[in-house]
Amino acid sequence: MRYFIVIPMILLGSFLIGLRVNDLGNIGNFLMNLVGFGFMGLEVLISRRKREKLVYK
Repeated sequence: MRYFIVIPMILLGSFLIGLRVNDLGNIGNFLMNLVGFGFMGLEVLISRRKREKLVYK
């Protein structure tokens, strides 16, 4: 189920990292890269989180 969240975030992060807009200038491009790498880091944390095992008694 968490992969339904992670896969679109990977696509969005990759898009933001690769996007270059001349109107935004250097600071805007840097911020987009920062947000893109933030999404990538968040995806890693979400996908690596282990599930808790259910214990039936």
